[in-house]
Amino acid sequence: MEKIEKKINISLLLESFHNLEKAYTDLKKLLSLGKEEFVKNKLIQDRVRVDFNLAFESCMRPCRHLSVVFGLKTSSKDCLVKLGEKVGYEDLETLQAFIDFYFKYRDLKESVQPEELYDFLEKNLHVFKDYARAVVEYVKQTTGNYLLIDFELLKEKAKFVKDSVNKINFVLSVGLEEFKKKPMYHDRVKYFYQVAYDSLFDICKHLAPKFGIKKFGDDCLLKMVEGGIISPQYYPVLLKMMNLKNKLISTWDIDLESLYKELMELKDYFEPVLKEISSSLKSLLDKIASHQKQLQQNSQGQERDQRE
Repeated sequence: MEKIEKKINISLLLESFHNLEKAYTDLKKLLSLGKEEFVKNKLIQDRVRVDFNLAFESCMRPCRHLSVVFGLKTSSKDCLVKLGEKVGYEDLETLQAFIDFYFKYRDLKESVQPEELYDFLEKNLHVFKDYARAVVEYVKQTTGNYLLIDFELLKEKAKFVKDSVNKINFVLSVGLEEFKKKPMYHDRVKYFYQVAYDSLFDICKHLAPKFGIKKFGDDCLLKMVEGGIISPQYYPVLLKMMNLKNKLISTWDIDLESLYKELMELKDYFEPVLKEISSSLKSLLDKIASHQKQLQQNSQGQERDQRE
């Protein structure tokens, strides 16, 4: 496949298709209420209108981005089809009909009756998912990034963690008594801690699904321990980190001596946890690369057998 010169914004794709998935799911639920209920219920029609617009825009946003990456000249009305052709989407005719209907539906001069909207979406809603799947598969194959990992994001967040920990170290180096005297010190260190923790959490949030962790919230890092991505020895530390973060966002009225001691205890664990995640990610990527190599060898073997 062709070499891509410009970088694909993986996070943009993931965010857009995540929004698409939510809108698609909502539309499926609304359509499942049946045509009769849909036609007579204005509230349902309004919700469908919102979700339909969100789903379409969630396709258009990565389309505009990838058009630039691939050097495609597109407009709002042909972007999806041109990108679809580029990525090998099979049913371009249905995709074009889908786009035409959407712009007709959005045109105030046109009149789309509820019955027509219901029938069209019930028949063609799958286009959203099929299209997104084709785009994602093409990106995976052309970049070799089969897990859709945003390495630029990870690099940026890791830098935030390290820089913030350095600043925490600098503030705490003044000593407990000096720290307690000046609000500047404890105000700044609270901010630096939240940046460090939030950046580590953002790394976790991005990578957790790649490791097969599907359900998580504030406990993302703890779930990584449970999943074997981070060593069990860090569980108590990560629990303290999470509790301190929650304490800081719920109240800034915190005992300064306790804050100082907690930060002295926790600050040196950020980078070891980063290294744990990095090591597990490397192992996962090696495993994926080995699997892909095996698939390629099997495919080449089948081609040889067919020729013989």
